[in-house]
Amino acid sequence: VDWCIELNNLFTKVKNGGKGSNHSVEWIILESPFVQIYQNLQGLVQQSFGHTHLMTNHVAPDMRKMFAKLQE
Repeated sequence: VDWCIELNNLFTKVKNGGKGSNHSVEWIILESPFVQIYQNLQGLVQQSFGHTHLMTNHVAPDMRKMFAKLQE
């Protein structure tokens, strides 16, 4: 858990610190919850796409009729 907090702090400072007046402690504190929400959503999307067993899986086509027709 500690490394997650440290990663969030680094991500907030480096990516969202801004320049000039945006590079302040107040701005970083304001943006910090949004960064955490974004990271949580990103993880949720990655996890959701990893669940291929929840998707519709079609059966393989039965090619016997086609092969029989081609052999005639």
